[in-house]
Amino acid sequence: MNEDDKKDIEEMKEIMNTLKETVPELIKGIVDALYSGQNAEEFGKQVAGFYKSMIDAGMDKNEAYELTKKFMESRDITTLLKKVLSEEGMKGGLHKNIEVKIKKKEEDSGEE
Repeated sequence: MNEDDKKDIEEMKEIMNTLKETVPELIKGIVDALYSGQNAEEFGKQVAGFYKSMIDAGMDKNEAYELTKKFMESRDITTLLKKVLSEEGMKGGLHKNIEVKIKKKEEDSGEE
C-alpha cells in the first residue's frame, strides 16, 4: 500500500470518528426543535384534522385510523431517521459499508 492509500485510510477513520461524535448531537438538536411543545401541539392538530377529513369523506373508521397512522409515521422525524440510518434503509448501512472498505484496504496492504 502506498502512502496516499494510508493517508486515505487514516482520513476516513478520522471522518468516521468525527461523524460518530457529532451526528447524534445534531440529530438530538433537530428532534428537540421539531418536537417542542408548540410543534407537538401543531402536529396533534394536523393528525386530528387528517383523521376528521377521512371520516367526513365517508371513510370507515378503521380505514381512517390506518391512514392516519401512516400519515403520522410519514411526519415523524425519528421514524424517518431510523429508516434512513438503518441497514435496510441504506442497503447494508453506510457506516458498515465504509468500515468494510477500510478493513479491506488495510487487509490488502497487510496492515491491521
